[in-house]
Amino acid sequence: MEFKTGIIPDELTFGDLFFMGLKRERMFFDRDKNQRTDILEARVYNLSSATQKEQIEVTLPEYIDLKEIEFNKQVKLRNPVIKARAQANGNFANVVWTVEAEDILEMGASSKQNKEPVGAGVDKK
Repeated sequence: MEFKTGIIPDELTFGDLFFMGLKRERMFFDRDKNQRTDILEARVYNLSSATQKEQIEVTLPEYIDLKEIEFNKQVKLRNPVIKARAQANGNFANVVWTVEAEDILEMGASSKQNKEPVGAGVDKK
């Protein structure tokens, strides 16, 4: 069986996710010159998963702005995909699971609006 486009997780895969911070920025590697470039390829963030009971690394594409979310804020992933790759280890191979997403969104951020309560700032007569 081949999962060429990865495995799409449902709500039960990660449970509640909490933002832990930026882990690293991944840069393009120029294979012709055999050196790393200064061109951003992706950013990798650490999230804490309630269901997995550990930190998971989530990779976002380079066109997404740097996330500045408070530590331990609850977040959700937009269109996450789980991919597997083999990593050689002598005569054996280990499976390395990676999580890629389109974006990391803060929970409840869209419903928060900085509105004054009705009647605030108005002199009552």
